[in-house]
Amino acid sequence: MKKLKVRVPKGGEIEAEDVDFDTIKEDWNEYKLEDGTTLKFKTIISSVIRTEEYDPMTGDPVYHIRSTNVLRVKVPKELKRLPGLRKPDEEGVEVV
Repeated sequence: MKKLKVRVPKGGEIEAEDVDFDTIKEDWNEYKLEDGTTLKFKTIISSVIRTEEYDPMTGDPVYHIRSTNVLRVKVPKELKRLPGLRKPDEEGVEVV
């Protein structure tokens, strides 16, 4: 395992180790919205870092995870519209 220093939200740096891992299973979480839209969501882990800190309640080591979220959306046909067909007085929604 590779030793490194990690910046923590409370300030400062702590010693940590980069932990190698094998992906066993990456399932999608699936959600059905009341408007009929289906959202499929999953988190893909890119790295795992074990710190020298321990959870005071369990005694387990504290891990920091780097990940990417993936979202798939299936929208009912009646909710779709082509870009540019918005009425001039309609407000858009900014997605950040």
